Amino acid sequence: MAERATFLHITDPHLSGSGVRLERDDRKVEVPGIPASTREEALGLLFRRLAERLAREDRALDGVIFSGDAQNKGAAGGHELVFKLIAEHLGIAVDRIVSVPGNHDVPRDAAPGSAQRYEDFIRVWRDPGCVVPWLDGIDGWPAIIAPERHRLIATDCSWAVFPINTSNWSHVTSVLPEPLRSYWDAIPDTLAPGETAVAAQLRSQLQALTRYDMARISEHHLEALRAIVTSTPQPDKGRQLRIAVMHHHLRSPSLREELKPFADMSNLEQVRAFLRGSDIGVVIHGHKHEHAADFDHIYAGGGDDMHRVLVISGATFEVGRETDAVRLITLDGLPHTPEVRIEAIPLPRSGAEDHRPAPILRRLWTTGVRSAETVLVSSGAPVIVEGSDLDEVYARALAIAKSDARRGTLLVHLDLPDDDGKTLPLPSAYAVPDDLQGDERQTWLRELVEWWQLDRSQLETRIPYLHGARLRRYGGKIDQIERIIALLRAKPSTRAVAVLVDPFRDFAPDGAGEEFASFCLVEFRRRDADAGRIAVDAIAFYRAQEFERWWPINIAELRFLQREICEELGFRPGRITTIAADARTISRSPTQVAMPIVDRWLDQAPERLHLLADALVHKAMHGVAQNSAVREWRRSLAELRTATDGFNSDGIPVAIEGLLTLATYIKVTAPVADEELSILARNLGDLARVNETFEHSTRSRAAFNRWSPVAQSLLVALERLTDARLPAGQPATARTD
Repeated sequence: MAERATFLHITDPHLSGSGVRLERDDRKVEVPGIPASTREEALGLLFRRLAERLAREDRALDGVIFSGDAQNKGAAGGHELVFKLIAEHLGIAVDRIVSVPGNHDVPRDAAPGSAQRYEDFIRVWRDPGCVVPWLDGIDGWPAIIAPERHRLIATDCSWAVFPINTSNWSHVTSVLPEPLRSYWDAIPDTLAPGETAVAAQLRSQLQALTRYDMARISEHHLEALRAIVTSTPQPDKGRQLRIAVMHHHLRSPSLREELKPFADMSNLEQVRAFLRGSDIGVVIHGHKHEHAADFDHIYAGGGDDMHRVLVISGATFEVGRETDAVRLITLDGLPHTPEVRIEAIPLPRSGAEDHRPAPILRRLWTTGVRSAETVLVSSGAPVIVEGSDLDEVYARALAIAKSDARRGTLLVHLDLPDDDGKTLPLPSAYAVPDDLQGDERQTWLRELVEWWQLDRSQLETRIPYLHGARLRRYGGKIDQIERIIALLRAKPSTRAVAVLVDPFRDFAPDGAGEEFASFCLVEFRRRDADAGRIAVDAIAFYRAQEFERWWPINIAELRFLQREICEELGFRPGRITTIAADARTISRSPTQVAMPIVDRWLDQAPERLHLLADALVHKAMHGVAQNSAVREWRRSLAELRTATDGFNSDGIPVAIEGLLTLATYIKVTAPVADEELSILARNLGDLARVNETFEHSTRSRAAFNRWSPVAQSLLVALERLTDARLPAGQPATARTD
């Protein structure tokens, strides 16, 4: 799925075929051969420069958004000029151009919803195939014919742009009440009999008194928009970012006051309700000639549920206001962490370098009250990420842990939907070993979680803080999970708490040399859920938590524990909340979330060591189980190599016991004359010993630098010997012995 999309936004150029003067210089005298500059010439230079910049930066536009007022006070030629500039300089397909009419683009004497009102707009924009809004009086109702003509969608459906017409009632003439209506047209001739010029001027002024530049979106248009949005194809993963384009503003983008009737949209709250109901995330408009990028918060009727919309107001270019003539709008972080980058493109001067104002950045998911997109941020305070989509919450928690909450307190609240009770949650973007696909990902996760939840392990001398041992055998005797089950069976107790830190074992008087788990405490809470069911929520505290690799495994662990408790009680797993006092993103390898595979086999599948040794000794694989053991061995070697690639201050568990056991199995079963096997066993023992030396060292960068090249050399030898005895891709064979 594409993570980025870039659009060019153009608004209010106000052009005409005869030219519109743009006096940028101080012309105190008229000099032959130095004509006055025009808006058309200035915009042409801008487009040439922009095309050069895009080519130089190897950037491609995903769309062009034109939000109206191509023409200047209705003068002909503006539509054609803007369309020509886009077509000649940007080389973008017409079906990637989105265009809406502005109030200057509709004739003053044309009735709302009439063919005359949209004649030029249809001819220039719609007929060639641009994306245009549904038009009152032009398009069918209630059936929406060809809704695809009224929306621009990403190839992967990660974003969609919906044009909206707000100019159907621009320059509308109001209906006067009787008896004034009957006498109105006669006023000019009555007041100025025989004075044709004066009468014409009076008639124009009287018409202006009854003409209103009214912004409005009709009920039919809103319903048509709702149908178009509803029928829009959705992405396979994540939420679609929906963008609305209109000419008129939702609310004034600046402190400038405009004194006129209908300065704002007449049915504004109805339009805002549509934006909220259709999950529009960004609104782009023009009209006010003011640049702004602010959030509008739209609440439901009760005022509890808030929807946030980023409103981008586009400026134009005028004398003294040339810094934001058009703008590039880039969407980043799609689909889960969308961010908008707005780059103003100033009007250039011939021969001068282009000026580049600092871009404006707006994160679309930063603040909120209650919704799946919520992240609450306050300077210096804990950051909260919440949601019900695991992929979305993971992406956002990871992004926040890298920025706002880096080395600070991060709370993640996950309300997962009901599951099948079989699979454990794992974000689709989580990087498991490369060759794991489909069900193998789930097998890898389950084995990893089950190992962390073992009540006893042969590796406890190396990892005395194994989560399962602390939860089920605290102090060597207390099963905290059984205690929690008993408490929650009796009542919704707040004492259903388990601790994983043992001060007697873990603490030193001076704090030196201490090693204990980051996972410190978990509370399980019984809660009345929907349909009369009871849910069990989990709230876990971590003194430090790494979010790229560790947080997803922690979530799977907590879900594993929830299910164990709920199966005993007949309840269902509920929400999961993690509290990290120190949020980090420093992992580089799955090695960091587990003991190495070959070591974990001692606890979980010792038979795989026998199968692997047998395959290496006899140079053959027999059956699925032995093939799987060899494949896991190759994965373990790759895992160990990754551990040697870069220093990590938190330390990485390295293989020791599993290597020694495998070496022993090979030695006792290898033929005496097989020198290659002897070398293999010796290398296994040597790697185990250098790993043990490193593990018992200070784990400093200097220690890592001494260990890494030796370990890598031994790994290369082991990989070569493994490939020599068991070529990759070798099929399983039937036994002949």
